[in-house]
Amino acid sequence: MVAGDIVSLGARRSPDRVAVKMREGREVTYAELDRRTDRLANALLGMGLGPGDRVGAWLPDCVEYVELYLAVAKAGLVMVPVNARLRAGEASYPLVDSGAKVLFFGPDLAGDVGEIECLEALELVSVAHADGGVPARDFEALMAAGSAGPPPTPEPEDLFIIGYTSGTTGRPKGAMLTHRSVLAIARLNAISYHLPFFGTAALTGSMSFVATVPAHIFTHLLLGGTLVIMGSWDVETLIDVIERERATFTYIPSPLIGEFVEAARRTPQRWRSLQSVLHSASRASPEKLRLLAEVVGARFVEGLGMTENSGGLITATTRGDIEGEPDANDLFASVGRAVAESAVALVEPESGEPLPHDGSTVGELAIKSPALMSGYWNLPEASAAALVDGWYRSGDLGSIDPAGYVYIAERRTDLIVSGGMNVYPTEVEAFIRTLPGVADVAVVGLPHERWGQSVSAAVIPRPGAELTAEAVIESCRAGLASYKKPTSIRFLGDFPRTASMKVKRAEIRRQLEAEDDVLGD
Repeated sequence: MVAGDIVSLGARRSPDRVAVKMREGREVTYAELDRRTDRLANALLGMGLGPGDRVGAWLPDCVEYVELYLAVAKAGLVMVPVNARLRAGEASYPLVDSGAKVLFFGPDLAGDVGEIECLEALELVSVAHADGGVPARDFEALMAAGSAGPPPTPEPEDLFIIGYTSGTTGRPKGAMLTHRSVLAIARLNAISYHLPFFGTAALTGSMSFVATVPAHIFTHLLLGGTLVIMGSWDVETLIDVIERERATFTYIPSPLIGEFVEAARRTPQRWRSLQSVLHSASRASPEKLRLLAEVVGARFVEGLGMTENSGGLITATTRGDIEGEPDANDLFASVGRAVAESAVALVEPESGEPLPHDGSTVGELAIKSPALMSGYWNLPEASAAALVDGWYRSGDLGSIDPAGYVYIAERRTDLIVSGGMNVYPTEVEAFIRTLPGVADVAVVGLPHERWGQSVSAAVIPRPGAELTAEAVIESCRAGLASYKKPTSIRFLGDFPRTASMKVKRAEIRRQLEAEDDVLGD
């Protein structure tokens, strides 16, 4: 079985059931989705693409995005998702690095398409009649040109998705996800999320997050479920959709936990159809998670996931954790225990030697799962360092208590997770260094009540430079995705450094936490 088979099986099982729908607007049944994705897959092959060729997607959340994923899966091609919030310069990197041959783009991004660095190497396809001022095929016309019937089936070990994630050099690395790994995470998440067959998901996570499609969309399609794409939403809109659609699953991001808890308390009858309420991605305080669990009860699921595990959970809490008396040292400070078919170990970061699961020893978390990536795209050394004897060396520091509950101490040390979005400090630093008057810069994440972490920059100005915090923030606002923009700037005369002259980010972080900075919105 490969990833594209999910929709074909759904079409045989429940052809008239709605598979995917917009919160307000278009919907497609399993039978329609199967027919349309067959045609689109054949159309892509008819463009001259062959097995393993990469297809870029720079799209907003929409039904067509789901169709493209499934068509790429059926055709044996490779999906390269690009975050819809990126600017053209940022979006160029995954397209260039992957060697994408085709780019699908949507109307909100049409004006930026002409600025893509590798534009001349790309065949462009516009979705929803997007006009980027450059020659492009129309999505529906392309699909109509494809023949009916299933295309040749790829192999389970074939590459399906290249999901770009953080790297030690600051450049994103392309985690290679196969058909087998994506189907594995769909299977494991169905168990971890406590999902019923034929349920309905209020899909709050954006498809711009690589994890959303394998972890939520393929998981629900595997079970014959219906996906309601929320698009832009607030808590009241979410509760409206849960009530109207009788949704059985939703995901609550950290910034909206408080608002959801308040709304859920006011109108408990409106969301009672929910069977699972997931929180993951950016960190939330144990106090907030405890409040969420108090309101939704055993529906609550907390877990740790990562792109390298096909976007899905590697640890999760259970209904028994919430209903009973768990053996965890501190349940709401943990991310639960290893999920089915998976294991998490604690190792010494340098030697890889095993460390005790005593709840206090801190080490690197190593992970074994059938959903693990096969490696990083075109980075054999990084792949070998990350995948050791079948274990993924995550780079995350944490501890494991005697009952097996996992606790995160620091996520990849320098990686900033703000509102669930990964921000790579070296990428922001590289941009700020191009600004006139900047001699050096160090970017760190500071605790933030709403977003988990906020981006903060320590800047060393050049002698005599007339540099203001407001000007730096405004430049970042213009040149970077909004979630990467620093919300605070502090000017320093020098940076604390190690003997080898590496910047001591931990000391800068402590210094910035203790001082008042100029804030941006």
